[in-house]
Parts: sequence; structure tokens; C-alpha cells
Amino acid sequence: MRSRLFGVLLFLETAALLLSALVAWYYHEADLKAFLITAGITGGAGLILYFIGRLSKKELVLQDTFLVVALSWVLFSVFGMLPFLLSGTINNITDAFFETMSGFSTTGSTILKVIDGQTHGILFWRSIMQWMGGVGIVVFTLAFIPSIARSSRSKGVSLFAAEAPGLNVEKLAPSMRGTSRLLWGIYINLTILCAFMYWLGPMNLFDAVCHAFTTIATGGFSTHQESIGYFHSEYLECVCAVFMVLSAVNFALYHFIVVGRWDIVRRNEEVKVYLSSIVVMTLLFFGLFYLTPYFDGVTESQFETYPQGAKDTLRASFFHVATMLSNTGFSGQNGNYDLWGMLFVIPTLLMLIVGGCAGSTSGGIKMVRVIVLFKFVKNSVKELIHPTGMFSVKLSGQAIDDETVRRLCSFFAFFLFLFVVNAIALSLTGMTLEDACIAFLTCFSNLGLGSGATGPGASFADLPAAAKWILAFDMLVGRLEIMTVFLLFSHSFWTARQS
Repeated sequence: MRSRLFGVLLFLETAALLLSALVAWYYHEADLKAFLITAGITGGAGLILYFIGRLSKKELVLQDTFLVVALSWVLFSVFGMLPFLLSGTINNITDAFFETMSGFSTTGSTILKVIDGQTHGILFWRSIMQWMGGVGIVVFTLAFIPSIARSSRSKGVSLFAAEAPGLNVEKLAPSMRGTSRLLWGIYINLTILCAFMYWLGPMNLFDAVCHAFTTIATGGFSTHQESIGYFHSEYLECVCAVFMVLSAVNFALYHFIVVGRWDIVRRNEEVKVYLSSIVVMTLLFFGLFYLTPYFDGVTESQFETYPQGAKDTLRASFFHVATMLSNTGFSGQNGNYDLWGMLFVIPTLLMLIVGGCAGSTSGGIKMVRVIVLFKFVKNSVKELIHPTGMFSVKLSGQAIDDETVRRLCSFFAFFLFLFVVNAIALSLTGMTLEDACIAFLTCFSNLGLGSGATGPGASFADLPAAAKWILAFDMLVGRLEIMTVFLLFSHSFWTARQS
């Protein structure tokens, strides 16, 4: 059964490769051959795995669901890096795998130093990678492959949950297949609307489609080195910022809006905190642009990187908050925040760590986890003051059970463990401790832009090869539910799976 599922997943990747080949053919580009060869290899491997799976009568067990989800992203990246290598776009496996994992995990970190010089086929492949990874590869399979959905009917929730980080999985339909279809329907419609709005501006159709893919996926890959700032358009920056904000909202809420369940939307505490955070952080950055010139240490060249005038300052502040809190990573006309000063970098890092809402395409630790953790700590303080009191953590008016709170604490414990281990490991590769910490937070949060060695003015291409493999792993861990990956390194997991 596992092999059959892997085979179907590779068929999906083959379809995306053929679509990229069609783009290369349309623009008469030499990388057409690279896409066709890769599609042949990927499709052939998919056929072999599919027929091996059909011969097996063994059903998926619970442990298999975690293995399928984790390995499917690795498989996609291994085959997905071939067009980069075969076309000569990237000349080594390390960089090719890093770029591909960055794409499918919607991180947006890139080792390409000259994006504008790439072919349309390669640019389209980078964009569609992020779009496929946005809601989730396995979720797509559950939604549109009936035989797989039926065969894994009892494990559908596990497959879904392993690929959709958050506190819990909320069914929008009687089956997980129905839920997956609803989510992908929302995802596709948002993408079409975003592409149309881009196309109304100074973007051509190709740029509009590619940027719509990566905006709704909150991935951040662009067809130009200067990202959204390349177009020098206030309209595009505003459209992009709005859709980044929308893409970091729990997609389930859009379903409830369509069916008229406004009561559920109004009660949702996470989206209230998320939208309030956008307003507060936008006002904070707006104020910082006006206050920092009065502080010592702000040079004239640094001041020249600031937006000028209240209108541009508000636009730049909103765009920056939207791209960071949604973990997209696009850059606007005033995109190099490293030049703004340390007062801007600190809240920027805070936003990229937190991220958007659970159930969205955003990365980060998710807003809902921060809310629950804050309330848990608050209740712990109350219990010290009132030892006989009974306090429960409530979210959107409903009490959170102890098991969920325990898993939340485990998540943060693993997060801190990963942070320390990565800081040490990346430092051993030659990175400074500061750059190592920020690089981990950047890749784990699936943002793509950090600060310093991983900031807007730097390039991941300059990092040591060992650091790129470590960070590629961090992208995978950050994209999936953290326990999904760590279970694979547990002896008890493999023992239980064999029993």
C-alpha cells in the first residue's frame, strides 16, 4: 500500500514536470529536454512503485502514515532537483536538493544568484513546486485520488494531520477526502483570483501566474531577483500584501464564510489575534521609520533606504508585516530590512518565528500555539497565587483538554532542543553563532529570508555545503508536524511498526 501511494504521488509530480515542459516548449527553451527526461524518470519510478503496491495486500498501519508523509517530501525533492541538474541551472547535488526542498516546503530560500536570467521553464517549475507544497502533497492525494482515499480511509485523519501542523484537525465534511477537496477548492480559487489581480497590474500573464502560485502558498519564490520590488508598483505591493494576509488565515474559515456560518468565524480567537497583530505591528514599523532617525547610529545612507512620505511608509510597513507574519518572504521596493537597523530586525525575527494561523499555508510555530502557551503560563501563575483554584485553558470559548496542552508543551520542548542543536551544528560548519541561530529560525519557519548571512542582501549559495543539508532538514521539519519527522528517529516507532 505504501509503494502504491508513493507511486501515485510521483504521478502527480510527473504531471507538474510535463506542465513545466509545456512552458519550456512554448518559449522555445533548451531546458525542454531536461523536463522531459525528468518526467520520464519520475513517471517510470511511479509506475514501478504503483504496481509493487498493487501486489501487496497489506493495509496502512498508523506508523506508516507518518513514514509516507515524511518520505513523500524527500522523494519529491530527489526527483524534483533533476531539472536543475540536467539543464545546467545548478551544477551540484547539494544546491539542487536545497533549492528543491526549499520549493516544496514553501520556504523560499534560494541559492540562485541571478534569477532574472533563468528560463521560463525553470521559473515555472520553482513556482509550481511551492504551489504543490502549499496545502500539502498528501492532502492533494487524499482529495483527488479516490482509490487512495478509500484504501486509507481509517488513516485519512492521520495522513492529513501529519502534513497540516496545528493543534488539531477539523473536519469540514463527513470524510477527510471531502475535507481535502474543500481545502483544495478554496486554495485553487484564491490562486485564480490572485493571478487575475496581478495580471490587472503591470505583470504579464506568466509573472502573474507564477507569483500567484507562490503568494497563495506563502512560498516567496519570484521570477525576478528583486522580487515584487522589481515592478515598482504600489498597486502590486498592496495586492500582494492582502493576499499574503489572506493565505495565512485558516482555510477552514473561508468555507464557513461561504456556507454562512459567521458565528464560527466571529468566535475564532486565533484569527482575531492574527489580524490584530498585523495592525499593531504595522503601526509599530510605521512609528519606527519616523523615530529611528533621531537615534544615534542611524547613518544617512541607512536613512535613504527608508520609504519617504506617510503613504509610502504605511505601504512599506504593511507589506513588510504581511510578508514576515505570513512567512512568505517577498521583498518590496524597500525590501532590505537589514539596512534599516537592529530596531527593525528584532520584531521582524519575532514575526517570522510566530507565523500565521494553523490550517493555512503559512509557516512558523503558528499563532494558535502562542495563544495557548500564553494562557497556559498565565494559568500557572494564577495557580501559584491561588493553590486551590481550578483554571482551564480556553480557546474561542472552548476548554482545551490536558492532552492537547501536553502536546503543545512537547512541541515547544522539541523546538528549543532543535534550536540548540542546530546552533551548535551550524556553528561547526563555519557560520557565526548569530547567523546559525537566525538561519535555523528562517528555515524552520519556512520563511526564506533571515538576517545577516541569510538576509535580503546575502545569498544561501555562500553557505557551507554541510550547512545547506542541515537547513534542508530544518525546512522539512518545519513544514511538517514536528513529531512526524522525529518519530522516524525513534526506536519504539520501528519496533511498534514491525509488531
